[in-house]
Amino acid sequence: MNFGKSFTYIFEDPQWFDKLWKPVLCMLIPVIGPLVFQGYIMDVIKNVANGDPRPLHEMDFGENLTMGFRNFVVQLVYSLPLIVLSWLIVIPSMLSVGAMADEKLSLVMAVPALLSQLGLSLFSMVFSAVFYLVFPIICAHVAVKGTIKSGFEFREIFNLAKKNFAAWLMVLAGNLIAGFIGPIGVIVFFAGMFVTMAYSMLMVAHLSGQAYRASQPTVVYPSYPNYPG
Repeated sequence: MNFGKSFTYIFEDPQWFDKLWKPVLCMLIPVIGPLVFQGYIMDVIKNVANGDPRPLHEMDFGENLTMGFRNFVVQLVYSLPLIVLSWLIVIPSMLSVGAMADEKLSLVMAVPALLSQLGLSLFSMVFSAVFYLVFPIICAHVAVKGTIKSGFEFREIFNLAKKNFAAWLMVLAGNLIAGFIGPIGVIVFFAGMFVTMAYSMLMVAHLSGQAYRASQPTVVYPSYPNYPG
């Protein structure tokens, strides 16, 4: 793993601007645009996992849209438990507010509802933390394999995490840093947010590709000279 490489690899490509201006502009297109850019990110992950020293590529609108949609479907399925938990937290909260409005029911219903809400909130926090750590592994696996089905190959995903858990912790650290980099563009100009968001996502993509490559039990991808893998 080369953490610093994820910050610099973009500008090491002589054609980086020509390759990136179209996918970055696509982010301005409602609904479809972010899916296209996500598909572009998935291709970068795959290229890094394959050891390509120039992982940036020319955008293919149709291919990138398809890949972005596949990742969206996988993410939606994994997000369903969080959506259900959110509703389970909201409903007891509404019951507790209603109970407090009725003095006779305040002690009977409010306390159990609040305790239920607290327990679900704590569970939701733990689940979210695990999801935030594990989903980059799932995303990288989908990027390399290229199918929705690969997002649910639990044994392979678990083996990826077990093989080199430290590498995926570095991806998590990169995600946390990306959370600070992304919004910086708003300070300069609103449109700049898309540039800094794109940069932060490309940075995490490189880390994810490195982690995936480092998590392989054997070297199954081609080697490229002078690549810090």
